[in-house]
Amino acid sequence: MSNREFSRLTYDDRLEIEKGLKEQESFRTIAERIGKSPTTISREVRKYFVINENYGYGRIPNRCVHRFDCEKQFLCPGMQYLCKKNRCSRCRKESCNARCNEYEEDHCLKLLKPPYVCNGCESKNKCPLVKKIYSAKEANIKAEKIRVESRRGMSLTDEEIKEFDEQVSPRMKSGQSLHHIYATSPDQFSICEKTAYKLIHNGLISASPFDCPRMLRMRPRKAKSTEHKVDHECRKNRTYQDFLAYMKEHPDESVLEGDSVIGAKGGKCILTLTWPDNFQIGFLRDHNNSATVIEIFDRLYHSIGAEKFLRVFPSVLLVDNGSEFSNPKEIEKFGIKVFYCDPNAPYQKGSCENTHELLRRICPKGTSFNNLDQGFFDLAYSHINSMARKKLNDHCPYDLFSLLFASGINVESIFGIKKIQPEAVNLTPNLLNRYLKEKGLK
Repeated sequence: MSNREFSRLTYDDRLEIEKGLKEQESFRTIAERIGKSPTTISREVRKYFVINENYGYGRIPNRCVHRFDCEKQFLCPGMQYLCKKNRCSRCRKESCNARCNEYEEDHCLKLLKPPYVCNGCESKNKCPLVKKIYSAKEANIKAEKIRVESRRGMSLTDEEIKEFDEQVSPRMKSGQSLHHIYATSPDQFSICEKTAYKLIHNGLISASPFDCPRMLRMRPRKAKSTEHKVDHECRKNRTYQDFLAYMKEHPDESVLEGDSVIGAKGGKCILTLTWPDNFQIGFLRDHNNSATVIEIFDRLYHSIGAEKFLRVFPSVLLVDNGSEFSNPKEIEKFGIKVFYCDPNAPYQKGSCENTHELLRRICPKGTSFNNLDQGFFDLAYSHINSMARKKLNDHCPYDLFSLLFASGINVESIFGIKKIQPEAVNLTPNLLNRYLKEKGLK
């Protein structure tokens, strides 16, 4: 493999990508021409597309899913005698969608699969829906901005700094050292101890260098910020090779796959657990740290009861290398043996990753989870687990989970997941929009 395949994309490479997308070339064809992998092209397009909200030329500005059979009239106040349109769906005013209480935005399903953008779509100039466009110029500007910002050090939001300040500063002003705080509360923080010292040194929290007497006598060090792991030796005897050896000796054991799905950066996230039959559940968490993961397992263990917990949950848990899973001993107290995938090898827990794609149909990447509650994710996974899968012989994960792991147990009472009728299954952002409207959160 040439060095060019490992180098970053240049502006000329991005121009070739834009040209190839316009000519409806596949990612593989574009990749071969510029000497990159198809995965690199796919990642580039999905990461740097821009949203174009312009309506098609000469088209009625209506993006409602009901626009073809809507019979509503005179939504604009005082227009009963002035409006000449027999239906609001034919009106050229953009305000009609905003005034209708039954409005649901329509989304193009073609954007859920390659090439993920509208560059080469023949209907682009006629389509009234929101479009995704890959622009070489915009992509290059964004990439350069990210590259520059990544070399500036810490990347924490104001909310994260404020929360850290509330957790640490009062204890430091009581004479506790920062190391003492980290040693006695290892699951509480998502940043490492060195980064905490940087926050103090830069005056970003209430605690000052005067609260760290030794810090005044030490010269500042250059240190690369790393994620905080509770146990840096957590992978010992728990690697993927150890997992394969364990499964060879215990071929009848079932495997549970664990992962995290992030909303907007620095906001809420979810812990996902996936059973062998593709049944997946998601638990909303305020922070992506080890403490929240352990708290979820502890809550489930005590709410379900030890007997049902050991019956419903597989005895093996396979997770990635994130810091939220860096305290395996606390999880193994519940009778579950923890193993880790190899770095950068998500395919080793493919069922989990594939089901995440279904969640992303409802909550596209970048969607903030901050305004959502656990009820929404129970609803979302009720729809996801009710969709029939070809690999399950046209059965849905909910039915197989109820049969294999939860026979005689009310799944809704344990996880909040219920069976959705086949014709009512909805895996689009409309499910999210409807939920936000019903809860008055939008």
